[in-house]
Amino acid sequence: MRYADKIPFVFVLDYLVGVDIRIKPMFGCFGIYAGPKLGLFLVKRDRPTLPGRSGDYQNGIYVATTAQYVEGLTPLFPNCEFQVLKDEKVWIYLSDVDRDFEQYAILACEMISSNDPRIGR
Repeated sequence: MRYADKIPFVFVLDYLVGVDIRIKPMFGCFGIYAGPKLGLFLVKRDRPTLPGRSGDYQNGIYVATTAQYVEGLTPLFPNCEFQVLKDEKVWIYLSDVDRDFEQYAILACEMISSNDPRIGR
């Protein structure tokens, strides 16, 4: 794999069973595409978070979804931050310092593997 030694949280690839994935470096991070849809954005960098964010770093996994699915996904990712952007785009932020980080990451991957329409855009 071309980026295997650079991808943060590479364990997620083990949980994308049977999925045609494409890894695309973006902005010093990595986007994970399942077919044509961006599903995950893996971020591991050593710089302060954006203003208004908690924690010292913005390291973690961003799960792509849309506003129409937020209500149904909130109970599945109860401790996660939902970032609503313009155009109904939403990121579910899984912080790497959250005690449930791996559990949430695995859940997101299982949802992608089962073609759950709520994950990806």
